[in-house]
Amino acid sequence: MHKQNVPEQFQYSVPVISKVTDYIFVGNLNTAFNGRMLCRNNIDSIIDMSSLPGDPGPSLCLIPCTCSQDINKCIEASTEKRKRVLVHCRDGLSLAPTCIIQYLMVKQNMRLIAAFELLRAKYPVNIRECHQNVLVTLERALRNTGTGSVHPNITPAGQVQDGNNNCSSYTRNAQSLHQCSDCMQ
Repeated sequence: MHKQNVPEQFQYSVPVISKVTDYIFVGNLNTAFNGRMLCRNNIDSIIDMSSLPGDPGPSLCLIPCTCSQDINKCIEASTEKRKRVLVHCRDGLSLAPTCIIQYLMVKQNMRLIAAFELLRAKYPVNIRECHQNVLVTLERALRNTGTGSVHPNITPAGQVQDGNNNCSSYTRNAQSLHQCSDCMQ
């Protein structure tokens, strides 16, 4: 795609993509708009966490995911079919990596630090504090008793549930990873 098809604020950012696992890739918004980059990496599906309108490419399946359960289902559906999926957000540094880390924690039973280190070894991350707090809360809930048992407030998809919905409480409520506009990126 040509630069004029990319939103103005991203025209000069470089597409960044990295392979996290055989079928999971992480990147920024400009990567999702870069047909060559997508083809070079054989990306079949895109999970868009950028909250921006627009189609990243004509032949790709754009999956507008808004919660960890949807994200995990989308990633699993792709990986089970041996399809490569790109999870991206605007800058590619916080929300997309957070989504992948929570997937690794919930679906592959990885500890937070192991999932974070795996991602950080392959990709530049700068996870925002609110996203860090979501991951720490998820880690505590998944490892509540030290035996891997799940806390009663955790859904089978690994979502932390309580009655609070503001940004400060967002750290305890992972129903929507990009529910708070202050935390989006």
